[in-house]
Amino acid sequence: MSLLATLLGDAPSSADAARGAGPRLLAYVADAASAALLNSVAPSLLPCEVRTGDIRSAVRDLARQRSPDLLLVDLSGVAAPLAAMEALAGVCDPSVRVIAVGDSNDIGLYRDLRRIGVTDYLFKPLSRDLLEGALRAAGAGAAADEAPGRLGKLVAVVGARGGVGTTTVAVHLGCWLADGARGRTALVDLDLQNGTVALALNLRPEPALREAVEAPDRVDDVFMERAMVAASDRLSVLAAEEPVEDVIDIAPAAALSVLNRLQARHNYVVVDAGRAQGGAARAALEAASIVVLVGDASVAGLRDLVRLRAAIARRSGGGRLVTVLNRRGAPGELPAADLMRTLGEPPEHALPYRPVPLAVAAGVGEPAFRHCRRFREAMERLGADIAGQPAAQDGLFRRWVRR
Repeated sequence: MSLLATLLGDAPSSADAARGAGPRLLAYVADAASAALLNSVAPSLLPCEVRTGDIRSAVRDLARQRSPDLLLVDLSGVAAPLAAMEALAGVCDPSVRVIAVGDSNDIGLYRDLRRIGVTDYLFKPLSRDLLEGALRAAGAGAAADEAPGRLGKLVAVVGARGGVGTTTVAVHLGCWLADGARGRTALVDLDLQNGTVALALNLRPEPALREAVEAPDRVDDVFMERAMVAASDRLSVLAAEEPVEDVIDIAPAAALSVLNRLQARHNYVVVDAGRAQGGAARAALEAASIVVLVGDASVAGLRDLVRLRAAIARRSGGGRLVTVLNRRGAPGELPAADLMRTLGEPPEHALPYRPVPLAVAAGVGEPAFRHCRRFREAMERLGADIAGQPAAQDGLFRRWVRR
């Protein structure tokens, strides 16, 4: 886990605009002396806001607002500082540059904090020279983007065949990671002509994704911010509706360039890779830290699920493979015994067949798990697994097998 530099923040205030472009500092300190020193030193170096509190206050606030470029947090009196830093990483944008201050002059703590990516650790009482030097170094690093930082988790959702609900799973997974895991999430549709990710959320795509993949050298962070459509405060969609008569061939390198830029600004990047038949989708599968393979329990669905699972397992990428059996209980599915004999082992997750709630939710552009308890429980298990959070993995599938 590391927390490094990003150039993403809230809309600049008038004071920020007057100062010009540059990294923005948000500081949390628990004592008046440190706050006074920060208010004396920081404003001459970069736009800043100093709040009373410690790292726990930062976790609480940043779960509800955009992350700054630079973050200074107080570890004084915190019993488990490394655990607190992990909690902070869960709500921050992936590459926020962090300075920690504390009341412990412990070289072991300093090394642990540096190992997980904290830019600097200063112990109290703070001195003007040390604080000014740390802010200058952190600010220069953020402005120059010297280090790539911790990239957000890239999750590729691929279907064993058409019609198994790949987009449904991708959309609901992206929504859950934003709502349930409280991570800043990008949802990407690699089908620029017939993709339905934006349609499922009742959004109109911006006409910029095609330019991003056809001329990646012209793409910067401002371009990407304008290309994406906000579905909520923590979920953004990158999709397109290009003319169906056009011939569009996304170069794998261009797709990876866009995805990498998104990973630097989001905790999770969820890609609807469809059936992964194009070079860009296959490149996304290779680069993904997690591949979610979606299939169903029909005869053809199981055949293709087994074939694609074997093909993905042979690929050169080292990402984890998670199998999701969608539409559990749908008419025409194979008996559980036949399914187990075909797959050899239970899939990691199963999503129930709930056509009415899914249709209603799609009509209003909302995820079905907000209105359907059974679907919500299944999505919670899948989402928590992808996010690396503890959850009851008990056996929605095992209950199905025992029927």
